[in-house]
Amino acid sequence: MMDSVAQRREAIRSHLDLDQEMVFLVANPADVTWCTGFTGSNSCVVFTRSRTFLVTDGRYTTQAAQECGGLDVVIETGTALRAATDLLREEPVATVLIQAEQVTWADLRHLEHVLPMAELLPVDDPFPVLRAGKSHGEVAVMQRALDITEQAFERILGSLEEGITENQVAAELDYIQRSMGASGPAFDTIVAFSDNAAKPHARPGKRKLQHGDIILMDFGCVLDGYHSDMTRMVAFGKADKEFMGAYVAVQEALDRATLHASSGVQGVVLDGVARDVLTRNGYGDRFTHSLGHGVGLEIHEFPSVSARNPHPLPDGCIITLEPGVYLEGQFGIRIENMVRLQPDGCEVMNTLTTELTIL
Repeated sequence: MMDSVAQRREAIRSHLDLDQEMVFLVANPADVTWCTGFTGSNSCVVFTRSRTFLVTDGRYTTQAAQECGGLDVVIETGTALRAATDLLREEPVATVLIQAEQVTWADLRHLEHVLPMAELLPVDDPFPVLRAGKSHGEVAVMQRALDITEQAFERILGSLEEGITENQVAAELDYIQRSMGASGPAFDTIVAFSDNAAKPHARPGKRKLQHGDIILMDFGCVLDGYHSDMTRMVAFGKADKEFMGAYVAVQEALDRATLHASSGVQGVVLDGVARDVLTRNGYGDRFTHSLGHGVGLEIHEFPSVSARNPHPLPDGCIITLEPGVYLEGQFGIRIENMVRLQPDGCEVMNTLTTELTIL
């Protein structure tokens, strides 16, 4: 698990084993950041057998020099991937390895036009696996990001009063996290009251908080490029028996999944642990999404913790565990923690209780 970006580049080069006439184009911004430290919005990294260089545009001349010490930086105009392609026009390139899921059709056509004699091949992308196991430095940053998120939740409780809207709560959460050092929200903050929470990816709106409402808050922040992600529930007044029964079931599903979580466990198996608990409690068909996902430089990254992933979860990865129950027209429940997987279990990164907060 590598902290040095130079070590990361060497790991990529070792994985690819490039020959003299091969190049690898890295187009995914998070991958560029991981292997160079560069955080600008327009970038491409070119790996050849003997050289690695970053291509960006003039807006980032100073930033690239600050963030990418020791790396060759080429300043061009236009889209970085196409500029990088143009730079290879006079080179003896026989094979171009590309990240198939990151290259658009227009980019592909440009590659074919500029390098008509080169073979374009989708690469066995090394980044998802290499990025999955988080280094000590990455874990430390993500822990600080999660600490900010947890403190924002504790602070928002004092602002919850009748008449406040979902939008206002979401905006306040974002503001609190920024005021504490985050560069922005990890994703569009979800704040949903009662029946609106029955939509797993509800958008906050003008709905006003009323006594007796249930509040779902799913949010996180970005700190030094890394993400946090957490969901907590609040009862604004006494919750009814049906809600509490479902809440206890979701909490049990989270607890059981946490107990079984470790590196080496298949994603489908861990997802099934939580799903079995909810099915046994009569809510199996109300859990409509996967149990979790990897978190890091992207809010959703490898590995997935779902029924579609038969592969073992990698050592040192940070994932979410977020079982839920959604009853249309009534309420939605989701409780989410971040955990770091180890061979003998998992480390729960959250410090806040998963008990229902009652105001």
